[in-house]
Amino acid sequence: MRILIAVEGTRGDVYPMLALARHALAHGHEVRLVAPPDFGDDVRACGAEFVSMGVSVREFIIGHAAALHSRGPQMFAEMKKWGDESIVSQFAVLPDAARDCDYVLAAGTILAASSAAELAGIPYRFIAYTPALLPSCEHTPAMLPFQLRSRLANRALWWLSEKAMNAAVRRDLNRKRAELGLAPIRDAIRHVLSERPLIAVDHALARMPDDGSIRFEQIRCLHPHRPDPLPPKLEAFLEQGPKPVYLGFGSMPDPDPARTTERLFDAIRRLGSRALISRGWAGLGEGPVPEDILVIDPVPHSSLFPRTALIVHHGGAGTTHTAARSGVPQIVVPHVLDQFYFARRIADLGVGPPGIPRAGLSVERLSETLRATLDNEHLERRASELALALAELGPTDPDLDRVLA
Repeated sequence: MRILIAVEGTRGDVYPMLALARHALAHGHEVRLVAPPDFGDDVRACGAEFVSMGVSVREFIIGHAAALHSRGPQMFAEMKKWGDESIVSQFAVLPDAARDCDYVLAAGTILAASSAAELAGIPYRFIAYTPALLPSCEHTPAMLPFQLRSRLANRALWWLSEKAMNAAVRRDLNRKRAELGLAPIRDAIRHVLSERPLIAVDHALARMPDDGSIRFEQIRCLHPHRPDPLPPKLEAFLEQGPKPVYLGFGSMPDPDPARTTERLFDAIRRLGSRALISRGWAGLGEGPVPEDILVIDPVPHSSLFPRTALIVHHGGAGTTHTAARSGVPQIVVPHVLDQFYFARRIADLGVGPPGIPRAGLSVERLSETLRATLDNEHLERRASELALALAELGPTDPDLDRVLA
């Protein structure tokens, strides 16, 4: 079978689909993977055919860091601009990419894959990494920077969000569909999510809603979980002393990485602990580094996290799952989207304190939360129990028969 995988977004969006591509290739399928140009080398390295689409996500995020951190009209304006340009690039690439394929899978901010599959007359499924994309009273829509517990409030917010989504993209989708000779759609969310979306989250970590109107199927988290070796310099640091605290925000941008770096340094200095700081796409950790801190590039989290005392991260689905599998307490600093959902889940599960929104990240709050978390034996015990529950779910390799059903 020739499978088209279409994904747009950051590393957290693309890498799970790379893992799925590797698995499909290992089972004899052909894979064509469409993604932003940032990930061409990664796609080719896994053995799949790469088709570039759109502009560099990393350059866009870094170039618009201030707007994306504003959480106000400026942020939504930039997101709307990105979405408008993205629809154009997706419809320019995906119909041709799907023409000789047998199945289409999509993830991230892909809006045109359903139309491409319909034009080619082949099956299509969307893969989400969070239940927060499913309309439900049990959680707030993922595009909002908070999570409420009021079912009534969440029902109202989903109604508004669905109206906003249709207002933002339905007209553009229908215009492009008309150019392909396809009928107009009425509901953009259900069109993008497909008739039976896959929710790739582990049962022990995320609770599935039971009141939604969209029929879905849950599968294991797709983020790769391989114990690959760590760089020698990092290995040496880990062997030199007590377990360090890890701090990293993945692909999240930062309008002032030097200031954020100083905040992290100050918080660690007050704590009196060894620490690892991941540079990430924001470029944290530049300049003079204290002796007990090591600044690192991307490394296999599956190998690193179990050797840390505490994990401070942005709350991306993959990082949250990997941290949970490590059995180590975590502090979530949500920046955008479903990160607020996972921050709430980590607190609800008792494996970390309530999250610290990125807008409220101060030296005082971070240092106090670090100390309180490290001193909390209950969080440590619950983190170990959650890791055991996740391990009991078995291998993390995707079930292709279910994915392609």
